[in-house]
Amino acid sequence: MSASILTNTCQVCGAEESLDSLIARMVEDDQVRRLIGSLLIESFSLGGLVVRYLRLHKPPKQKLRMDKLSKLLGELVPDIQRTAIERNGRTWVVGPDAWRAALQAVFDAQEKGTLNLPLEGNGYLYATLMRIADRHEAVQERDNEAARKHGTTAAMVTVKGRPMAIGDALDKVFPTKDPELTKLDQDNKRAAPIPAHIREQLAALRGGKPTHSTTEKGTQSE
Repeated sequence: MSASILTNTCQVCGAEESLDSLIARMVEDDQVRRLIGSLLIESFSLGGLVVRYLRLHKPPKQKLRMDKLSKLLGELVPDIQRTAIERNGRTWVVGPDAWRAALQAVFDAQEKGTLNLPLEGNGYLYATLMRIADRHEAVQERDNEAARKHGTTAAMVTVKGRPMAIGDALDKVFPTKDPELTKLDQDNKRAAPIPAHIREQLAALRGGKPTHSTTEKGTQSE
């Protein structure tokens, strides 16, 4: 998409001029021109806002110095393109929406008269970006925490007044055990316990040892 469709409108007479023509006429520094072109073309939706933002750095009745413009754009353009800023050893992720909101906050402060002009650098804008990113992170963390709590609660259900894991509840409602095995288990639970002497005989047979009754019979036969 060409930057030529962006226009700058004179506040006095309403005359329009494409921003790329305006930049070519006003900016002599090739590096600055490339930075602005990259900003307008690759970050099209933010280009007009950034141009408006740059005007806030111009001293009254003076032109914005090329070295200052180069420094401002040299920081802005790469950060907009990588959707992140770094301050005090920390990196904040800031997408186009965050940039747009931060730039608008700067313009709002200008309109309210709470912004000291001309701006000396990107400090005010970046501080605003950090606040927006922090708020977004706080909301995201709160949502994640709520999701974790909701997930834990949702995994428990109440069956006949008794809380149990949803998997156990499903087994109650939709048993997966074979009906015949279930019947055998129930029959075994109802069956009378095996007498002690029978258990001893069975244990002896498993171990290959003679039972007490066998020994007694052998003694009698002798």
